[in-house]
Amino acid sequence: DPAYEVPGCIICWGKDPLPSTPDGLWGHAVVELMKRGTKIITIDPRATWLSTRAEYALRLRPGTDAALGMAMVNIMVEEDLYDHEFVENWTYGFEDLAEVASRYPVDVAEKITWVPREKILEAARMAVECKPMTMQWGLALDQTRECISGSMALVALWALTGCIDVPGG
Repeated sequence: DPAYEVPGCIICWGKDPLPSTPDGLWGHAVVELMKRGTKIITIDPRATWLSTRAEYALRLRPGTDAALGMAMVNIMVEEDLYDHEFVENWTYGFEDLAEVASRYPVDVAEKITWVPREKILEAARMAVECKPMTMQWGLALDQTRECISGSMALVALWALTGCIDVPGG
């Protein structure tokens, strides 16, 4: 496909695509993308083969995905890193999202998630800088008490990058 673009970054959130090959995504595709320059952020309590090769491996406390997602959203809003054009043209309720995300500054997220504040800051910034960014998340997130709020935080994070429905995104 001439429109294909190698993702600049893949966030694998609660998913280990190499051994599990869920959703028809074959794990070797991630390795091939890494060979072509794609950077990886893993968010998972476990140490995995992929996390040992990731730019950032955020080993969060189980069940705290929503807090981490909202902290990353807050960083994007506070540091004005989000895609303004995408937000203006394709989203609704940005002000409400920003208000809720402001309740999750990095210091609060660090206490909740056990992820060091610097890693949260750097991973959020990289997710914006390494465009196009794409995201994969797995059952580890879906099967928690806060699965709806966690999934909504991840989609908001992805949307704020402006990388939804673009080649490589």
